[in-house]
Amino acid sequence: MGMAASQARYLGLTARKTNVEYEGQQVNQARTALANQSADTFNELLSLEVPTAPSTQDYTTLQYSYEDGLLGETITNMEPLADDPDGYNYLITHHHFADVYTGIENIKRNPQVYYEPEPTAETLAAGSVTLNNNVYKVGNATCHQYDENNEDHRAVYDSLSANYPALAGIPANELYVYQDGEKALHFISKADLDANIAGTANGSDYSLAMGSSVMLGNIELGIYDPTDKEQVEAYNQILEDWPESKFASSTSTIYTWEASGQRYFACAEDLETTYNSAIDKSLPTENQNGLKYYCAQNISTKIETTDRALVDLSEEGRPESVRLEDSSVVRPLKTETITDQAAYEDAMNQYNYNQQVYEKKLADINAKTKKIQEQDRTLELRLRQLDTEQEALQTEMEAVKKVIEKNIESTFKTFQ
Repeated sequence: MGMAASQARYLGLTARKTNVEYEGQQVNQARTALANQSADTFNELLSLEVPTAPSTQDYTTLQYSYEDGLLGETITNMEPLADDPDGYNYLITHHHFADVYTGIENIKRNPQVYYEPEPTAETLAAGSVTLNNNVYKVGNATCHQYDENNEDHRAVYDSLSANYPALAGIPANELYVYQDGEKALHFISKADLDANIAGTANGSDYSLAMGSSVMLGNIELGIYDPTDKEQVEAYNQILEDWPESKFASSTSTIYTWEASGQRYFACAEDLETTYNSAIDKSLPTENQNGLKYYCAQNISTKIETTDRALVDLSEEGRPESVRLEDSSVVRPLKTETITDQAAYEDAMNQYNYNQQVYEKKLADINAKTKKIQEQDRTLELRLRQLDTEQEALQTEMEAVKKVIEKNIESTFKTFQ
């Protein structure tokens, strides 16, 4: 029994040692994978480009300018000329800024275009009234008896009756009201409704129609005056600068108004389009589309010209004076060092952004490296534990092997 027990113990120790060796191999493979990850991280670190702050020198240039009477001319480009037949040695591009009278198109948001209603009396078309089940209809609109207690009815009636005595003379119980597609109220007598149905008369239809008096918010618009020199000058400039606009091709009324010392214009078509764009017709000034309107004013404009010129150079090769081909005057050149501050600030903003990106990537790489190092230390500790366990197993196996050898020796000696 001692021999069998020792053999079983030895086999168990061998199996444990094999498992320890296998786990050690797995740990070494894991550490190799971590080493590869560490190498990738290092390569990623090497590939990072450290941002470089911009220098103002990169955005600084020499600028040449001269005085041309009242105007200050700035040279933006000087291109050498070779073998010019008139002896000019440079082709220069120069510019100045001047006020240019210009037509301007604007769009007014929430314009609140409103037409002051005008009382009207129209003749109903023959056969436009029908009667079914004691209900009158004008076209598709249903007529209702006039209600003196209805505030909307009363307000429109008071405005109409003040202008039309015939309407005022109709008894309230003989007066009917209907609403058209634009939600405008119309008044008509029962007698005229019956006469229209009978064909004996067409009848009179009273309503408040959209008038020619236009409001833009709280500003009342006037009519363009072709005898006003200021208006004519502005109007003609707008036509010249906006020839393809609806305003330029309009044959209808041109409205005008003044605000903050500036004269503005709009055509009737654009005003009506804006007015009719309101979704809720009962609130005609709410949620209107933008209104196109125009004005003319002096705008500072860059005037650029390219000319041949005779440029005198100093011994160092720096331009000192210039004479343009269309002038006999030699003008001294003023040299200035100009820094494009806007471009420099843009470059600095880009540098700050790149620096933040760089620092973020660097922090990510450091965090990844730290994690890999922690994992590697854990695996290294486990490998040491496995080495210790393997040595212990090896020692125990040798002890068991000696016991087995002694058992074998004692057993064979018995049979000698």
